[in-house]
Amino acid sequence: MNLSQYVRCLKDMWLLVVLTTVVGVLLGTAAGLLMPKSYESQAQVFVNVANPRSVTDLQMGEQFAVARAASYARVATTNSVLQPVVDTVHLDETPEELAESGVVATNQPNTAMITLTATGTSAQQAADIAQATADSLVEVSRSLETIPQAQDGQQPANVKLNVVQKAAVPQKSSGPSAAVNAALGALVGLIAGLLLVLLRGGRSLRARERAGAEHRATRRARAAVDDSHEH
Repeated sequence: MNLSQYVRCLKDMWLLVVLTTVVGVLLGTAAGLLMPKSYESQAQVFVNVANPRSVTDLQMGEQFAVARAASYARVATTNSVLQPVVDTVHLDETPEELAESGVVATNQPNTAMITLTATGTSAQQAADIAQATADSLVEVSRSLETIPQAQDGQQPANVKLNVVQKAAVPQKSSGPSAAVNAALGALVGLIAGLLLVLLRGGRSLRARERAGAEHRATRRARAAVDDSHEH
Protein backbone atom coordinates (compact mmCIF):
# COMPACT_ATOMS: atom_id res chain seq x y z
CA MET A 1 0.00 0.00 0.00
CA ASN A 2 1.42 3.35 -1.01
CA LEU A 3 0.82 6.68 0.71
CA SER A 4 -2.04 7.83 -1.50
CA GLN A 5 -3.86 4.52 -0.98
CA TYR A 6 -3.37 4.79 2.78
CA VAL A 7 -4.73 8.34 2.80
CA ARG A 8 -7.85 7.16 0.95
CA CYS A 9 -8.31 4.36 3.48
CA LEU A 10 -7.82 6.85 6.32
CA LYS A 11 -10.54 9.08 4.90
CA ASP A 12 -12.88 6.09 4.70
CA MET A 13 -12.11 4.81 8.22
CA TRP A 14 -11.42 8.04 10.16
CA LEU A 15 -14.17 7.15 12.61
CA LEU A 16 -12.21 4.05 13.66
CA VAL A 17 -9.18 6.22 14.52
CA VAL A 18 -11.34 8.60 16.54
CA LEU A 19 -12.90 5.67 18.39
CA THR A 20 -9.57 4.06 19.34
CA THR A 21 -8.22 7.45 20.48
CA VAL A 22 -11.23 8.05 22.73
CA VAL A 23 -10.92 4.55 24.16
CA GLY A 24 -7.23 5.21 24.84
CA VAL A 25 -8.05 8.43 26.70
CA LEU A 26 -10.66 6.65 28.83
CA LEU A 27 -8.34 3.76 29.66
CA GLY A 28 -5.45 6.12 30.49
CA THR A 29 -7.66 8.23 32.75
CA ALA A 30 -9.03 5.13 34.49
CA ALA A 31 -5.51 3.81 35.05
CA GLY A 32 -4.47 7.14 36.58
CA LEU A 33 -7.42 7.05 38.97
CA LEU A 34 -6.95 3.41 39.98
CA MET A 35 -3.18 3.39 40.39
CA PRO A 36 -1.96 4.09 43.95
CA LYS A 37 -0.72 7.64 44.46
CA SER A 38 2.82 8.42 45.50
CA TYR A 39 4.18 11.39 47.41
CA GLU A 40 7.61 13.01 47.59
CA SER A 41 9.27 14.99 50.36
CA GLN A 42 12.75 16.48 50.61
CA ALA A 43 15.20 17.23 53.39
CA GLN A 44 18.56 18.92 52.97
CA VAL A 45 21.83 18.31 54.79
CA PHE A 46 24.74 20.74 54.71
CA VAL A 47 28.35 19.61 55.02
CA ASN A 48 30.61 22.17 56.64
CA VAL A 49 33.92 22.48 58.47
CA ALA A 50 33.71 22.67 62.24
CA ASN A 51 36.40 24.28 64.44
CA PRO A 52 38.63 25.84 61.75
CA ARG A 53 41.86 26.94 63.42
CA SER A 54 42.98 29.35 60.71
CA VAL A 55 41.91 30.99 57.45
CA THR A 56 43.91 28.35 55.63
CA ASP A 57 42.06 25.61 57.50
CA LEU A 58 38.79 27.28 56.57
CA GLN A 59 39.64 27.56 52.86
CA MET A 60 40.95 24.04 52.59
CA GLY A 61 38.11 22.78 54.73
CA GLU A 62 35.49 24.24 52.42
CA GLN A 63 37.02 22.43 49.46
CA PHE A 64 37.21 19.26 51.50
CA ALA A 65 33.56 19.66 52.56
CA VAL A 66 32.45 19.91 48.92
CA ALA A 67 34.32 16.72 48.11
CA ARG A 68 32.97 15.09 51.26
CA ALA A 69 29.39 15.99 50.29
CA ALA A 70 29.61 13.89 47.13
CA SER A 71 30.80 10.94 49.21
CA TYR A 72 28.06 11.38 51.80
CA ALA A 73 25.43 11.45 49.05
CA ARG A 74 26.46 7.87 48.31
CA VAL A 75 26.63 6.97 52.00
CA ALA A 76 23.01 8.12 52.38
CA THR A 77 21.66 5.06 50.57
CA THR A 78 23.74 2.46 52.42
CA ASN A 79 22.34 0.01 54.94
CA SER A 80 24.03 1.77 57.85
CA VAL A 81 21.91 4.86 57.15
CA LEU A 82 18.69 3.26 55.92
CA GLN A 83 18.31 0.46 58.47
CA PRO A 84 17.53 2.98 61.26
CA VAL A 85 15.05 4.64 58.85
CA VAL A 86 13.25 1.34 58.29
CA ASP A 87 13.09 0.80 62.05
CA THR A 88 12.00 4.34 62.89
CA VAL A 89 9.25 4.65 60.27
CA HIS A 90 8.22 0.97 60.66
CA LEU A 91 8.50 0.16 56.98
CA ASP A 92 7.87 -3.24 55.44
CA GLU A 93 10.71 -2.66 52.98
CA THR A 94 14.30 -3.73 53.45
CA PRO A 95 17.07 -1.10 53.35
CA GLU A 96 18.04 -2.39 49.90
CA GLU A 97 14.48 -1.96 48.59
CA LEU A 98 14.27 1.49 50.15
CA ALA A 99 17.53 2.50 48.44
CA GLU A 100 16.21 1.31 45.08
CA SER A 101 12.84 3.03 45.05
CA GLY A 102 12.26 5.03 48.22
CA VAL A 103 15.23 7.36 48.75
CA VAL A 104 17.37 9.35 46.33
CA ALA A 105 20.36 11.38 47.52
CA THR A 106 21.79 14.05 45.22
CA ASN A 107 24.64 16.50 45.51
CA GLN A 108 24.88 19.42 43.12
CA PRO A 109 28.43 19.73 41.71
CA ASN A 110 30.69 22.12 43.61
CA THR A 111 28.29 22.46 46.53
CA ALA A 112 28.28 21.06 50.05
CA MET A 113 24.50 20.52 50.05
CA ILE A 114 22.92 17.06 49.97
CA THR A 115 19.26 16.78 48.97
CA LEU A 116 17.40 13.69 50.19
CA THR A 117 14.21 12.92 48.27
CA ALA A 118 11.92 10.27 49.75
CA THR A 119 8.91 8.63 48.14
CA GLY A 120 6.01 7.22 50.16
CA THR A 121 2.50 5.91 49.74
CA SER A 122 1.19 8.79 51.87
CA ALA A 123 2.26 12.39 52.35
CA GLN A 124 3.15 11.81 55.99
CA GLN A 125 5.15 8.68 55.23
CA ALA A 126 7.20 10.48 52.58
CA ALA A 127 8.04 13.28 55.05
CA ASP A 128 8.90 10.78 57.79
CA ILE A 129 11.25 8.83 55.52
CA ALA A 130 13.03 11.97 54.29
CA GLN A 131 13.50 13.34 57.80
CA ALA A 132 14.58 10.01 59.26
CA THR A 133 17.13 9.59 56.45
CA ALA A 134 18.58 13.05 57.07
CA ASP A 135 18.82 12.42 60.82
CA SER A 136 20.39 9.00 60.29
CA LEU A 137 22.95 10.38 57.84
CA VAL A 138 24.01 13.03 60.36
CA GLU A 139 24.30 10.38 63.07
CA VAL A 140 26.39 8.06 60.89
CA SER A 141 28.68 10.94 59.90
CA ARG A 142 29.58 11.53 63.54
CA SER A 143 31.13 8.09 63.81
CA LEU A 144 32.89 8.46 60.47
CA GLU A 145 34.34 11.88 61.26
CA THR A 146 35.69 11.12 64.73
CA ILE A 147 39.14 12.74 64.97
CA PRO A 148 41.50 12.44 67.97
CA GLN A 149 42.06 15.59 69.97
CA ALA A 150 45.10 17.66 68.92
CA GLN A 151 48.26 17.59 71.01
CA ASP A 152 47.75 21.22 72.08
CA GLY A 153 44.42 20.23 73.60
CA GLN A 154 42.32 22.13 71.05
CA GLN A 155 39.58 20.46 69.07
CA PRO A 156 40.87 19.89 65.51
CA ALA A 157 38.98 21.02 62.43
CA ASN A 158 36.66 18.37 61.11
CA VAL A 159 33.72 17.90 58.78
CA LYS A 160 30.27 18.14 60.30
CA LEU A 161 26.83 17.48 58.83
CA ASN A 162 23.72 19.46 59.80
CA VAL A 163 20.11 19.25 58.72
CA VAL A 164 19.38 22.69 57.28
CA GLN A 165 15.95 21.95 55.83
CA LYS A 166 13.57 19.58 57.52
CA ALA A 167 11.19 17.47 55.48
CA ALA A 168 7.73 18.95 55.00
CA VAL A 169 4.51 17.02 54.43
CA PRO A 170 3.68 17.43 50.69
CA GLN A 171 0.31 18.96 49.88
CA LYS A 172 -0.26 16.99 46.68
CA SER A 173 0.81 13.71 45.17
CA SER A 174 3.76 13.44 42.80
CA GLY A 175 2.10 10.82 40.61
CA PRO A 176 0.54 9.29 38.76
CA SER A 177 -0.79 12.27 36.77
CA ALA A 178 -4.27 11.81 35.31
CA ALA A 179 -3.49 14.31 32.55
CA VAL A 180 -0.26 12.54 31.57
CA ASN A 181 -1.95 9.14 31.60
CA ALA A 182 -4.81 10.48 29.49
CA ALA A 183 -2.34 11.95 26.98
CA LEU A 184 -0.39 8.68 26.80
CA GLY A 185 -3.66 6.78 26.37
CA ALA A 186 -4.67 9.09 23.53
CA LEU A 187 -1.31 8.57 21.82
CA VAL A 188 -1.51 4.79 22.15
CA GLY A 189 -5.12 4.82 20.91
CA LEU A 190 -4.20 7.00 17.93
CA ILE A 191 -1.33 4.72 16.94
CA ALA A 192 -3.54 1.66 17.35
CA GLY A 193 -6.20 3.25 15.13
CA LEU A 194 -3.68 4.13 12.42
CA LEU A 195 -2.31 0.59 12.47
CA LEU A 196 -5.82 -0.84 12.20
CA VAL A 197 -6.49 1.39 9.20
CA LEU A 198 -3.27 0.11 7.64
CA LEU A 199 -4.20 -3.51 8.37
CA ARG A 200 -7.83 -3.32 7.26
CA GLY A 201 -7.00 -1.10 4.31
CA GLY A 202 -4.33 -3.52 3.15
CA ARG A 203 -6.74 -6.44 3.39
CA SER A 204 -9.41 -4.52 1.51
CA LEU A 205 -6.92 -3.51 -1.17
CA ARG A 206 -5.71 -7.09 -1.63
CA ALA A 207 -9.31 -8.32 -1.78
CA ARG A 208 -10.12 -5.77 -4.50
CA GLU A 209 -6.99 -6.74 -6.41
CA ARG A 210 -7.94 -10.43 -6.25
CA ALA A 211 -11.48 -9.64 -7.34
CA GLY A 212 -10.16 -7.54 -10.20
CA ALA A 213 -7.75 -10.28 -11.24
CA GLU A 214 -10.55 -12.86 -11.14
CA HIS A 215 -12.81 -10.56 -13.15
CA ARG A 216 -10.14 -10.03 -15.77
CA ALA A 217 -9.45 -13.76 -15.94
CA THR A 218 -13.16 -14.42 -16.42
CA ARG A 219 -13.37 -11.86 -19.17
CA ARG A 220 -10.36 -13.38 -20.93
CA ALA A 221 -11.88 -16.83 -20.63
CA ARG A 222 -15.17 -15.62 -22.08
CA ALA A 223 -13.35 -13.84 -24.89
CA ALA A 224 -11.45 -17.06 -25.68
CA VAL A 225 -14.69 -19.06 -25.76
CA ASP A 226 -16.33 -16.48 -28.03
CA ASP A 227 -13.33 -16.58 -30.38
CA SER A 228 -13.50 -20.37 -30.57
CA HIS A 229 -17.20 -20.24 -31.38
CA GLU A 230 -16.61 -17.75 -34.15
CA HIS A 231 -13.98 -20.00 -35.71
